[in-house]
Amino acid sequence: MKRSARSEAGMTMIELLAAVSISLLIIGAIYTVFLTGIRAYERIGIENDLRSEADYTMARIMNELYTLSPDGMESQEENTPLTAVTFVKNQEFKADADTGLVSREEKKPESIERMTLSIQDGALAINGETITSSRFLLGDSSSFSFRCARKEGNLCRSGVMTIRLIVSDRRHADPSGWLYVPPFTLTTEFGF
Repeated sequence: MKRSARSEAGMTMIELLAAVSISLLIIGAIYTVFLTGIRAYERIGIENDLRSEADYTMARIMNELYTLSPDGMESQEENTPLTAVTFVKNQEFKADADTGLVSREEKKPESIERMTLSIQDGALAINGETITSSRFLLGDSSSFSFRCARKEGNLCRSGVMTIRLIVSDRRHADPSGWLYVPPFTLTTEFGF
């Protein structure tokens, strides 16, 4: 049986180039979807870590306030963004030994306790001590505000405090970075 070079079955160069081109397009699309999925997964993980840290930070603030048991807040402008607020404990309970009645009395000026919440250098602080981690970055629009329900002198004895945090991750705050995590807003309100 004679065989000629022209009768052998095989692929032509054009068919081979077409197959390789189609394969590269499919592989490129799969790679793009894969990378997008990895970025979304990492971004969600970072956002969850930041939310967890914000929850921890707010719980720490609440614990500090519970420990202080403030009698009020040094009054400032209501319903305006503030970068610092000071809670004050200036009263104490005194029991009358004869009658057993308990009354509130003003503390001496040297024994008044204060707790200052502040936003400084992109972090939350209590009495000047930073309580957020180094990766936690607060935006310039982060603020405290309050509505006073009962005011006595320069103290707001009761009201509603609002803490608005614009949160981002210091390591992923560059919009041109590979894994940019856009800032998001967390708002907490509580009564005092």
